[in-house]
Amino acid sequence: MDAMEHGHGRNRSAVCKGWLMGLALLSWGVPGHAETVYVSGYREVLLRSGPSVEHRILAVLKTGNRMDAQGEEGNYRLVTLPDGRQGYVLKNFLTAEAPPLRRVEQLTAKVESQEAELGRLRNENSQLKADNERLANDNLDHKRQLQQFRQDSADSQHDMRLRWFVAGAGVLLTGWLMGWTRVRLRRKARVRSFT
Repeated sequence: MDAMEHGHGRNRSAVCKGWLMGLALLSWGVPGHAETVYVSGYREVLLRSGPSVEHRILAVLKTGNRMDAQGEEGNYRLVTLPDGRQGYVLKNFLTAEAPPLRRVEQLTAKVESQEAELGRLRNENSQLKADNERLANDNLDHKRQLQQFRQDSADSQHDMRLRWFVAGAGVLLTGWLMGWTRVRLRRKARVRSFT
């Protein structure tokens, strides 16, 4: 009977330990608590399958490698690499700040992006200058055409006035000649009637 109770006690203890280990693993693997960390300093760090030196090495991480830290166990942190692999890394070799090498890479990428943007803006500026010059030339041509139309209109109005003046003068001259001729004919008719 004692052996039986002793066996049940061991089983219960093993089940409790199993549940505690499971809960601990679940709490470490919750993605909501992930923090981005980097391998710090100038070194290589081992990614292990468990939180001790007895566990198998999964990968060698180098300075600046980025990963998500999700939990802690002793001196180790459970991390997830960008390719999805998980393992444990000594927490003393991790930092939340991007190391200088990584920052240099980020700044270099930013400078290259800004240089590309500057090149694009320069091309756009050159295109805008060319368009502006073309529009200025078109505007100058339109001004010349407008001035020519105004000159043609002024010349046409001057010609029209001159025609009306000549026509009016012609009408007056014709009227005067007709009147003068009539007066002369009447005089001749009177002279003949007296004779």
